[in-house]
Amino acid sequence: MRWMLTAILLLGAALAISPKAGDLLDQARAVREQARSAYAHHYPDLPLWRKTIALGEQAAATDPEAPEVWRFLAEVYTETGWWIRAAEAWRRYLDLGGAATPEELAEVYRNLGYLAYAREAFDEAIEWYQKAIEAKPDDAEAESWLGRIDLELGDPKAALPHWERAAKINPSPKNLYFLRQTRKMARYGSEAVSSFYKGYAAYEKGDRMGAAIFFKRALDLAPDWAEPARWLGRIYLDLGEPEQAVAFWERAIRLGGRTAENVYFLKVSREAVKVGLEAARAFYRGIAAYERGDLEAAASAFGQAVAKNPDYAKAWKWLGRAYYELGRFIEAAGAYKWALDMDPDDGQARYFYRLSKRAAEKSAP
Repeated sequence: MRWMLTAILLLGAALAISPKAGDLLDQARAVREQARSAYAHHYPDLPLWRKTIALGEQAAATDPEAPEVWRFLAEVYTETGWWIRAAEAWRRYLDLGGAATPEELAEVYRNLGYLAYAREAFDEAIEWYQKAIEAKPDDAEAESWLGRIDLELGDPKAALPHWERAAKINPSPKNLYFLRQTRKMARYGSEAVSSFYKGYAAYEKGDRMGAAIFFKRALDLAPDWAEPARWLGRIYLDLGEPEQAVAFWERAIRLGGRTAENVYFLKVSREAVKVGLEAARAFYRGIAAYERGDLEAAASAFGQAVAKNPDYAKAWKWLGRAYYELGRFIEAAGAYKWALDMDPDDGQARYFYRLSKRAAEKSAP
């Protein structure tokens, strides 16, 4: 019923628009189609989009009471990311009796919220995100941004209801993660919480060193908080500094327990200290593939590990094991031989080398 009423209103607007404004609007629509075809990305300063906007604005100046002109401008400003103009055009269109979908309005307000957040105008950002929720009450993205801002301001109590609503609307891993963390944060103090969230925001932007500074600050302020230690372990592993990573993963386990993630990354970090990060990561990818029964993927990953570090005896042995179980006995014997050359006293490698060699001889034509 609502959409039928909207259609009637738009039809009435179309009939009421002045001939000159209607002609300008038709020209603007034609140029918009050219712009959509001509550009892979759409910005208001591109020539065809500039022309589209100029024609649309001339139509609005000619007949400022025509709703369809303002809807057209709102759509064009939205498509080209001119968000403040989009908000103004949607407001004019609604004031003239038009109807927009909740998402059409919420998209504009969310983007204005992000622009305000990016320049650290947090009060303004909060207002825009609240407007997005007014337009679209089930807007999980706006709720999560309000939760993010409250955390960055060091106020987990204010952030909690936003994360609760965001996780209820969209139970994504990220929303559920921050809901769990926010519930724990109240005991750590506002400064520690603010530092933690600033670290997360820096990590999201790819600024690993900046993130490490904030997470260290959070850990200094809340020494019994496992989560900053876990993030620091992750960052130092990303940065190729496994010695530092080991210390933080060990601390994460002391504070947060032997979760599967903590244990896995501590193993990778310790192995990386001995054989190098890329070899260690490839090795543990091989272990994971082997455990799920994907022998081809396991052999490939173990091969990558020994390619990164040819002296990695343990990876050679696992490569031999994967090849043996695949029935590739000659390659298995070769892999075990490499392991034996590095450690002639390795009885297990010697046993499986001989086993693989015999199997290769039996299977030979």
